[in-house]
Amino acid sequence: MINDPVADPPLRRMETLLPAGFPSPADDYLEDRIDLNRELVQNPTSTFLARVRGDSMRDANLQDGDLILIDRSQVPRSGSMVLAWLDGGFTVKHLVLKKDRALLRAANPAYPDLELNEEEDNRIWGVVTHVIHREGNASPGKRLERGRPRPHNTV
Repeated sequence: MINDPVADPPLRRMETLLPAGFPSPADDYLEDRIDLNRELVQNPTSTFLARVRGDSMRDANLQDGDLILIDRSQVPRSGSMVLAWLDGGFTVKHLVLKKDRALLRAANPAYPDLELNEEEDNRIWGVVTHVIHREGNASPGKRLERGRPRPHNTV
């Protein structure tokens, strides 16, 4: 079932900026609702939301389960985080443009650079514009039952 974005109320936001350093006195008011489409999306007809799987971009703080916004209308530049179609599947990597070639580079040294070439059906599909990162170890799609302790990773 697709939710109607018009029917769902937007999130509320605080009007003040929140310091990440020293505490400041709290404001006693909240601004009206915030529309994440208006805040995060420049080109609605060319922007998509996708969930990331894997750890190839971990050093860029992109983690398994994070959501990314991809804008197909933006021009990819060297250093951009991009969604690419490579060897019959999608991958998220940093684009590295060299004089004579284009590479996709992971943000994890365990993964090699991947070369984009025109002979195969490889292409940049869009530019990643935002990452929605889940803090802690809450995994999307895995709900813990109420009252049960969260299991610890033992890897």
